[in-house]
Amino acid sequence: MRHIKLIYMILLLSCCCLLNTACGYLTKNDQQLVYARPAYGTDRFIRIQGYNIHYVETGTATGQQETMLLIPGAFSTYRSWNRMIPLLAKHYRILAIDYLGAGDSDKPASGFAYKIEEQADVIAQMMQQAGIPKAHIVGVSYGGLIALNLATRYPHRATSVVCIEGGVVKPDKLPHYYARKVLGWPLVGDLFVSAIRSGLFDTATTKAVMGEAWKDMSRKERQELIHIFAQNNKTASRRAWYLISQTLENSKDFVEEIKTLKTPVLYLYGEKSELRAMAEMNVRFFRTYLPEVEIVSFKDGIHDLELQKPREVANLILKFLGQGGNEIITSKHKDAAATPSPIAVP
Repeated sequence: MRHIKLIYMILLLSCCCLLNTACGYLTKNDQQLVYARPAYGTDRFIRIQGYNIHYVETGTATGQQETMLLIPGAFSTYRSWNRMIPLLAKHYRILAIDYLGAGDSDKPASGFAYKIEEQADVIAQMMQQAGIPKAHIVGVSYGGLIALNLATRYPHRATSVVCIEGGVVKPDKLPHYYARKVLGWPLVGDLFVSAIRSGLFDTATTKAVMGEAWKDMSRKERQELIHIFAQNNKTASRRAWYLISQTLENSKDFVEEIKTLKTPVLYLYGEKSELRAMAEMNVRFFRTYLPEVEIVSFKDGIHDLELQKPREVANLILKFLGQGGNEIITSKHKDAAATPSPIAVP
């Protein structure tokens, strides 16, 4: 009995410690604190609608250089772009954003539902307040949807859009996020998020997200990716993650509005992505209603192409924007499996 009580006490103390960790994230970052300094660029904050928005700025901010905004995917921070930032910063002023609910930006527990249109409104206001009349908007997944929504509703703000597997058209059966139910339960969800924040699952999370691409990566690449995911996980927020996981159901449909979009769009997706069916549904939509959209698939690509193929994706973006880009592709990236190819879906 004494041993059982001791075990219970240890478990109770462990749960208390985890809950304390879970509640340690900043819902309101008025002091503009950062969890860790960026690998590239300078930390900056801007206050929009009473919220503190964090972003990292790099690249040469000259009068001739255009601005590019990078918006990460769901449950991610600006660090998801770390493998691409140095490649793009040679040509553009880069602003890599922590949208509301991510990283060092505020994570409001109420008053903000993390809908696509809400995030787009905040970023459009951020551009106006920062004196950025127009920018190239690059987003992946959740961030790709935000990019497309922003360009649709604020066309004067978007010079171009690069969308990596963001889906305008919703499938009948929406993707099921593995932890959605858990995140919806306050106590259990807080314990789950605290475990994520503790770093116990950094390697497992990285391997799960990278999928088939993991086995082809070098040890150095794997360590780099684990570090990115560890940094993402340290600022996890249960409430924000839970609402972001529901974004496809809760966000306003803008399928009809986007049909009038005139902004140039590059759409990228991976043929090994777990969301390939949804991506190809959107490809068919673009071919039908926005035939000018440039569409490129990667035969061995996963959902997060910015993590798997930073050089190839950066090359495509630079070519799409008329910057060449061939100089950043080295010989080891020229094999057929790693070369993106245009597709035409009937």
